[in-house]
Amino acid sequence: MTGKEVLNLIRALREKGMSAEEILEIIESVESHSPAEDGRKQNN
Repeated sequence: MTGKEVLNLIRALREKGMSAEEILEIIESVESHSPAEDGRKQNN
């Protein structure tokens, strides 16, 4: 995702009532997870 797409996602999640802490937890989880861990191929 581009930086702009990330910002748009964060704005949308905030509008739905998600806290900054919850958003950061999701980002941390996604960024620390390798697609190989669950056997899926990464689309590049």
